[in-house]
Amino acid sequence: MSQAERRYDRLSVRLSLIISRLLAGETLNVRHLAAEFGVSERTLHRDFRERLIYLDLEYRDGCCRLLTGGRHEIREGAAMLFARQSGISALFPDIDSHLVSSLLSGQGGSPCLIWHQDMPVPSSHPGIFTRLVRAVSEQRRVTLLADGCRCGSLAPYRLIFSSGEWFLAGEHHGQITVFPLRTIHSVTFHPETFTPDGHFTHMLARPEVLRALPHFHVFHSLLARSGGGLLPQKES
Repeated sequence: MSQAERRYDRLSVRLSLIISRLLAGETLNVRHLAAEFGVSERTLHRDFRERLIYLDLEYRDGCCRLLTGGRHEIREGAAMLFARQSGISALFPDIDSHLVSSLLSGQGGSPCLIWHQDMPVPSSHPGIFTRLVRAVSEQRRVTLLADGCRCGSLAPYRLIFSSGEWFLAGEHHGQITVFPLRTIHSVTFHPETFTPDGHFTHMLARPEVLRALPHFHVFHSLLARSGGGLLPQKES
């Protein structure tokens, strides 16, 4: 991934989080927001002034909030951004502002239903998912405490939903490692960040690897016992 692509990804995540908080009715303190995202206040002011110009915003005493009675385009744009960021957009044959508007403005029951075969999503510890999303978005190394293990200085690459369950996939000591979300008890942020490696990013997008995620711990255990070195790792 190029430097420009990384900047674009960070910008997309930052804007999507800002929009979601504004739509939730939060009043955002620009100084605190700059510290949270690791950017300057000047950068945030440019975000509001140039990239979020369509929002009906009010600025007062260093804070920003969305005025009530905003246009429908605001929520439609936020819904579109969420769908694209999460990968949900791939489920719909056509997704555009007209479709989103129809889904949001429909009366009564929803016209669409995504059925998960009555497979309940396993519960996770409160706040863990949100912390991991932030770590992935900010490319921040973390230490995980999971069932029976501690994993330090993990580079979290992506949260992936497969077979009715969320998995965290990342890189640790040059190898791909996977944790079911339900097994993670705590997430500790490190001050240092990491640069995603294109090899691992490519591996974690391959269908055969995604299909194998629910069985990763089995492969890992078998290979560890046999001393095999067949886990996906960066080529030297």
